[in-house]
Amino acid sequence: MLAADGPAAVTVLTGEPGVGKTRLAGEAARQAAASGAAVLWGGGHDAEGHTPYGAFAEALDGWLAERDEAERARVGGEYPELAAFLPALGRVRADSERSPEEERDRLFRATAGLLGELAAVQPVLIVLDDLHAADLGSFQLLSHLARRAAQTHGPRFLVTYREEEMPDGDPRSAGLSSLARQGLAVREEVPRLDQEACLAVVHDTVELTPAPATGTPDRIWELSLGNPLFAVELARGMAEGAGTVAPDGVRQLVADRLARLDGDARRIVEALSVAGPETSLSELLDVAAHGLHPVVTGGAATDALERAMDASLIEERDILVDGRHEAGLTFRHPLVRLTCYEKLSAVRRRQLHGAFAQAVLRRRPDAVDTLASHFTRADDPRAAEYLRRAAARAAALFANDTADRYYRDLVARLDVDAARARLAHSQVLRRMGNFAQAAEVLRLALDEFVRRGDHEDIVLAAAWLADTLGRTGLPDAGREVLAVHPVTPDTAPEPAAGHYLAQAVLCRIQGRYEDAYPAARLAVAAGQRVAGRAGEGLMARAHSLRASILGLSGRLDEAREAADLALPPAEAYGDPTLLGQVLSTLRENERRSGQLRRAVATGQRALDLVEQSGDLAGAAFERANLAELWLLLREFDTARVLAEAAVAGAEQADAWCLPYTLAALALVRMRTGDAPGAAALLDRAQSSPKLVDRQAGHEVRAARAELALRDGLPCHARRALEGHEREVPVLTAWAQLHSGRPEQARRLAADEVARAARTGERIAEADARTILALALFRLGDADAASEALTRADDLARALPYPAGAARAAEVRALMETEPDAR
Repeated sequence: MLAADGPAAVTVLTGEPGVGKTRLAGEAARQAAASGAAVLWGGGHDAEGHTPYGAFAEALDGWLAERDEAERARVGGEYPELAAFLPALGRVRADSERSPEEERDRLFRATAGLLGELAAVQPVLIVLDDLHAADLGSFQLLSHLARRAAQTHGPRFLVTYREEEMPDGDPRSAGLSSLARQGLAVREEVPRLDQEACLAVVHDTVELTPAPATGTPDRIWELSLGNPLFAVELARGMAEGAGTVAPDGVRQLVADRLARLDGDARRIVEALSVAGPETSLSELLDVAAHGLHPVVTGGAATDALERAMDASLIEERDILVDGRHEAGLTFRHPLVRLTCYEKLSAVRRRQLHGAFAQAVLRRRPDAVDTLASHFTRADDPRAAEYLRRAAARAAALFANDTADRYYRDLVARLDVDAARARLAHSQVLRRMGNFAQAAEVLRLALDEFVRRGDHEDIVLAAAWLADTLGRTGLPDAGREVLAVHPVTPDTAPEPAAGHYLAQAVLCRIQGRYEDAYPAARLAVAAGQRVAGRAGEGLMARAHSLRASILGLSGRLDEAREAADLALPPAEAYGDPTLLGQVLSTLRENERRSGQLRRAVATGQRALDLVEQSGDLAGAAFERANLAELWLLLREFDTARVLAEAAVAGAEQADAWCLPYTLAALALVRMRTGDAPGAAALLDRAQSSPKLVDRQAGHEVRAARAELALRDGLPCHARRALEGHEREVPVLTAWAQLHSGRPEQARRLAADEVARAARTGERIAEADARTILALALFRLGDADAASEALTRADDLARALPYPAGAARAAEVRALMETEPDAR
C-alpha cells in the first residue's frame, strides 16, 4: 500500500458496522509505523457539528502536536494558511481580504506542500477513519491530495467508510467514485469472519466461564453471523448471565448493559454520549461536577468512570484538544455511543448539551464549531452568535456543506436578523451548485429587505436572485425581478454593477446579444467606481461577460480584447472560480482562432480550478468543452473519457449543463461510428428540462444536423437547422449540397469564408473552404475547387487542425472519384 508504484493512492475499506474496519486500519497503521512510515490519523465525527476539513484537521493537528515548538513555528511560518484550521499552529481567522475560493485554494496547496515535504523524507500513511461522517471539504481535500500523490509519489491514504450512511446523490460519495474512475482509489470490502476467526476474536476479548455451556460458542456464531462486534457483545451478555436468547441486534445488547449500570456511572456515560465520539477527561469531569443533578465529583466520579470501563462501554484514549494531547475518553464503538444517546429524552439531551457548552466556553471559548453545536442542541439563545461565527468561518474556508448546515440552523432561529444570513447562505448554496435552493433563500431575503425598504440591499438581492433564476432555467422570471427592483440614480456602484451583470447574463442565456452587450458595458462602468478587491472582481466578471457575448456575436477580435482585459483583475482578485470562468472564455477564443493545443491547456487549467472549487456542474461543463477540443484533434479516446465523465457529473448534480454534456458525448459517439448511441443521447438532450440556454439549444441542433447528414438524410438536417441557418452556415451548406443544391451551398460557404477570414476564426474558415471546394467542383469549376481545397488543407495543417485536415482529405478523395461536372 505504501509502495510508490502501488495500485492506487487511496485504499477504501468498506463493510457493515462492527465488521472491523477501524481495527484493520489500526493494524495497517501499526505495521506501517513499524516499517518507518509516518502515520497520521484523523476521522469523521458526526456529533459536535462538522469542523471544516475536520478529518484532515485532526490528522495534521495530531502530527503537529508531537513536534517541538521550533518545528511547529517553522511549519506555521512556511505554511501560514494552515493556521486557519489547525489549532496546533495557533488558529487564526481566515484572511478577510481573500475570497473563500482563494482561501481554500491556498489551504489545499499548503496541505499538499506540507505532506509532500514529509513524504520526501519517509513514506507517509494518512488514515481517515469513518470518513462517511466527515464534511464534504474533507472529501474534496482528499481528492486534491490523491491526484497530487499520484503525480508525485506522495502520501498514501487508508479510508474506512460505511456506504449505507451516504444517501443517494450525496456529493461526498461522488468524490470517491471519481477517484475510482481515475484509478486513484481502490475499494476493499471487509467481509464477516468465518466461524473459526469469529470465535478466536471472542476468546481473545471476552472471558467466558471456565467451562462455557455446551453449544455456547456455536450459538454466538449462529447469532452473530460472523460480525465480530456483535459476537463480542453476545459473549459479554452471556458471561454476565443474559442467556442465549437472540437479541434484536448490537443496540439491544448495549442497552441491556447500560441498564445494569448504577446511577452515577450511567449518568456519566450519558453525558459522554452527548459530548461526541470522544472528549477530554477534564471537560467530562467539569460537566459531571457542574452539569449533572445531583453532581458527581471527586472520587465518586472516578469510581463511576472505572465501572463504565469495566462494563466495556467506554475506554481511555489520548486525544487532541486545540492542538494539545490530553487524557480523553471514547466509546468502544460508534454504535455504543449512538445507542446511549438515542435513549436520552429530548429534555435530558438539551440539558446535557447546555452543560457541555458551558464547560467548553470556560475552557475553549474560541471553539466555535463545538459551541455552535452544543448551544444549538441546548436551544440556548447564544446559539445564534456561535452559529453565525461558525458559518462565516466555514464559508471563508470554502467548506460549503458545513457552512450550509450552520446557516440553515441560523436562519431557523427567531432571534437573529435572517435576511443578511440568507444572503450569505445563498452564496454558499451557489458555490455548491444548488441554484434552486439558493433562489428560494434569496426570495425570502429579498422579501424581508423590501419590507424594510433597504434600497441597496433590495437591488443587490434582486440581482443575485435574477442571476440565480437564469441558472435554474427561468430567465424570464429573472428579468421580471430586475424590472420590479431597478437601479436608480441613487443606487451605489456595487449593487448597480450586480444588477447590470445579472441583466447581461439573462440576455445572453436567451440569445439576445444585442441587449446583453450594453448591459455588460454598464456593468463595466459601474464596476470602475468600486474600489479594492470588490472592484477587481466586478471588473473581471464584466469584461469576461463582454468577451463571451462578443464571441457569441461573431465579433472575435473584440472578444479577445475583452478577455485580455478580464484576466489581470481575475488573477489579482484570486478567486479560482472567477479565474476559471475567464479562462473558459479565453479557451473558447483560442479554439475559434485555431490554437487548439493552447485551448486544451487553457481548458485544462480552467477544469483544475473549477474542480478545486467543488462545483460539479462547472467541472462537467469544462469537461464537455475539453472533449470537443480533443475531437477536433482526433484524439477520440481522450474525448470519450472526458465526455462520459461530463455526463456523469452533470447527471449527479442535476446540472444546468446536462444538454451540453449530452451533445458532446453524442458527437464522440457519432464520430466513432455509434450513430444509434448518438441519437439516443440527443433525444435525451432535446427532452431535458435544462434545455433553456440558447447556446445549449444550438449545440444540440448542430449535433442532430450532423448526425442526419452522416445518416444520408439531408432533409432531416435542413429541418433541424430551420430558422437557425445563419448560426451554423457550414452545416447548412453541407445540407444544401447533399440535397442537390450546390449553388446555395457555394453562396453560404463563400460568405462564411469571408466572414471567418475577417474575424480570425480559423477553424470556421478551414471548414467553410472545404465545403466551398466541393460545391465549386459540383458546379463544374474544378480549378477553383482545387484551389479552395488546397487552401483549406494548408490552413488545417498549419494550425494544426487534424479533424479539418481529415475532412479535406475526404473531399479530395470524392473529387478524384466523382466525374467532373463539366
